[in-house]
Amino acid sequence: MELDHLSIKRMIEIIRFSISSLFWMSLWFFGLVVLISFCLRWWPGDQLRNVRLLNYIMPWLLIGLVPALIIAGLSGRNRLAATLFAPIILIILNYLPLFLNCTKDVNFNGRPLKVMSYNVWRENRNISAVAEVIKKEHPDILLLQEINKGRIQILIEELKTLYSDGKPHLAYAPQMLQAVVSRYPMTPLEASLHKGRAQEVRLATPFGPITVINIHAYKFGWLRRHQQMTALLGEDVATAKNPVILGGDFNTSDQSQTYRLVDRYLKNAHWDAGCGFGFTFPSSSSRLKRQFSIPPLIRIDHIFYSSQFIPRNARTLNPGSLFWKA
Repeated sequence: MELDHLSIKRMIEIIRFSISSLFWMSLWFFGLVVLISFCLRWWPGDQLRNVRLLNYIMPWLLIGLVPALIIAGLSGRNRLAATLFAPIILIILNYLPLFLNCTKDVNFNGRPLKVMSYNVWRENRNISAVAEVIKKEHPDILLLQEINKGRIQILIEELKTLYSDGKPHLAYAPQMLQAVVSRYPMTPLEASLHKGRAQEVRLATPFGPITVINIHAYKFGWLRRHQQMTALLGEDVATAKNPVILGGDFNTSDQSQTYRLVDRYLKNAHWDAGCGFGFTFPSSSSRLKRQFSIPPLIRIDHIFYSSQFIPRNARTLNPGSLFWKA
């Protein structure tokens, strides 16, 4: 009996030791993977799947990193604490400008221009609700993605009283299910499936012509998306003679290699005049198995602009559309 008792006690100690070892190994693995992935963002970059994943979920990693740091610190495991502390600081410093913008005061003497981007979602049949969101914000320029011909006709009818000076002007690209709606007359220029599904128009505004590009980049295949965005920037944005607004559903986060590429040519409305993370996907109307609402978790929709504009404010609307005022 005494031998059996000692054996059980020894077995319990082994199990405890194994669980403890596994726990600390897991924290080490988590901290090292995040830290190494953060370093690899600069080379080789988004070629690595773990880097692409990090770019999407970066702010959410704090939910795991901060408690792990506290546990490591209280346990006196200083090396582990340092390993966990490094990515926490990198993430905080990375997103800090978005929270400093919340108190930013912009002096503005020019003529205001309101731009809105809205992925309607092709399965969304409640066009009246979409119209209500749009009419509430009263945008001068509206970029729509995932809207078929029948629904754009219904939406335009809903928006016919949006502008007191006349019916909204419409440019529709049926092959891409994208549309640009504007207060101002416009001329369609190009609708290219091979440049990130880019719909390009030229607006005739009272303060001069503006080139507007409505994007709905491919969801899968980061390299294909990156190459197409490179072509768009080099062939259309860099050579544009007019001020440029580039917006829509980029299907990439603001930490990605593709985003940094666009950022070399244009400024981002949310980073310059927004507040907080501004997550846009999934929209608040999305439901898991049609029962549970899924809150926005990542930011994949963006509005960029050329240096001729001065941003006043930018925000994410419910359900997941973007609004920018310059």
